[in-house]
Amino acid sequence: MSRLLVIRNIINRLMIGLAAVFILLLIFFVTHIVRVNRYNNEDRRITDESTVTEVTVDIHKRALATDAWEKNDAFENVILKARIYEAVIVNNSKSVMPDWKLRINIKEDCYINNAWCGNVEIHQLNVKGEKEQTLDLRNTDASDVTLDHIVAGQDLLIPLKRGDYLIYHPNTTQAEAEIPVNSTDEFSGQVNIGFIFYGLTDEIDFSDYVFDYHIHKSYFSGTTGRIYMVLIPCWAALLILFGAVSWMILWFEGRLFRQDELVNESMALCANMADSKDYAYTGHSERVAKYSRMIAEQMGMDKKDCDNVYYAALLHNAGYNMLPPDLLRKTTKLSGDEFKLMQTHTVRGAELVKGMRAVPHAEDAARYHHERYDGKGYPEGKKGNDIPLVARIISVADAFDSMNHDRSYRKKYTREHIREELISNNGTQFDPLVVSIFLEVLEDIED
Repeated sequence: MSRLLVIRNIINRLMIGLAAVFILLLIFFVTHIVRVNRYNNEDRRITDESTVTEVTVDIHKRALATDAWEKNDAFENVILKARIYEAVIVNNSKSVMPDWKLRINIKEDCYINNAWCGNVEIHQLNVKGEKEQTLDLRNTDASDVTLDHIVAGQDLLIPLKRGDYLIYHPNTTQAEAEIPVNSTDEFSGQVNIGFIFYGLTDEIDFSDYVFDYHIHKSYFSGTTGRIYMVLIPCWAALLILFGAVSWMILWFEGRLFRQDELVNESMALCANMADSKDYAYTGHSERVAKYSRMIAEQMGMDKKDCDNVYYAALLHNAGYNMLPPDLLRKTTKLSGDEFKLMQTHTVRGAELVKGMRAVPHAEDAARYHHERYDGKGYPEGKKGNDIPLVARIISVADAFDSMNHDRSYRKKYTREHIREELISNNGTQFDPLVVSIFLEVLEDIED
């Protein structure tokens, strides 16, 4: 499997893993949203007997000097006591209270005169049925009131008896700030409502009330919400970044892959051109290169060094391109001059490939692959470890391929005969270490 394909498979698995985690995060987040929506849509209620603390309601009379007075022009010989009452609503929930309404159940006879800053829905119950009307008491003309009412002096008085009730609807304008009622970790939002009531006593009992409201929690509030707020965009950014980096890696590896293909094809072309000079040598250089790589791998070389050995072996007979084709195809014994000319393919090949920086051992492979371990080879008569390792490896691979194929003057050797020849020339023609390693991989080579 090519390096590009391995990297692509790794990237695909990682991308699938990252995407799967991201999808799980989204699924969990959607579940979290459903829970928060259920929480936000829950109808909540407080009465005077409730013990909840997320929202508190307190209805009481104000105690300033100007908050109480008397009225004697409503009824003959009757003095009505006027009071300003205040309803204080406090949101302690650390979330937003987007809507609410306050119902006050009347427990004793009284008159309502005014309320601020919202509208008051007033319900009067009597034997004839129920009357109901919603009024902005700050801006109401008595002629528009359909409820039972009286006008005393400049004051509108709407009578309320035990069993009647009123519902206060908050003002929705931003200036009055009655909704929404915000609450944070630093402060609790508060709304103050004012009422003017008239009665016969100094204080009217408004302890019977019902407060209905909703609490809206942000999807990103609380520990869980904050985790999602950080994790989801970070994971999305990680996916995008990983995708961009992966594209760059694949693009780069793709270029390297194409360059490797180009090098392989170029080296193979050079090898085939050299082999084509002699029909009996077709495919010889590619086979020698393959066997040389197997030896290098068995010796424990890293991939780069194994590749270098392979490419160098492909070019070991490059000098054949410089020799006359008739000489290479001759089937009879070569004369002395012809043999000397044949030997020049090592030096000519080395000169031909010595400028190839991409294949660092190409020159050594071409020049020294016919040197012998005992020093009786050519062109320089190098001996033992003075012969470059790549040439010692190719020498064994070259000899094996030659013995493993038919020649014009002989049939190919059997595997046992080849083994005997390699062992018998161990230490003379061939490097003993290379021979012993090649014999370990010999059984893996197919005919």
